[in-house]
Amino acid sequence: MKITSKREQSRILREEDAGTNLPDFDWDAYERLPVSRLQRDSQRFFQICTSSLGYWKTCSLSPCRRAKACKGFLSEAQTKSGLYQTYFPPCIREGTGRQHAALAEADRLCGMGDEGKNI
Repeated sequence: MKITSKREQSRILREEDAGTNLPDFDWDAYERLPVSRLQRDSQRFFQICTSSLGYWKTCSLSPCRRAKACKGFLSEAQTKSGLYQTYFPPCIREGTGRQHAALAEADRLCGMGDEGKNI
């Protein structure tokens, strides 16, 4: 492997940090997205985790029970109520125990072991 200068290594790291691994979409573009879009995308991701945990079995939404998977998104009223964590689907509202379980399931599904818990 070719040894590069500290300046070149710094440039490479800056370029890697600037990218989101999506073509024509960097972190600045991501941060300019509306908060509602970020929340919906996050809820879509955590639907995978809550489906894996089986929260659809006790969900109050019939589409989730019919699909046997989490399909729920927070409504505008639920988002404004302050009773829900806006980055999670509606089935997470019942306390932080479910939030921690969903985050742990996300780590498991993404292949992160104990190394992700050093934060």
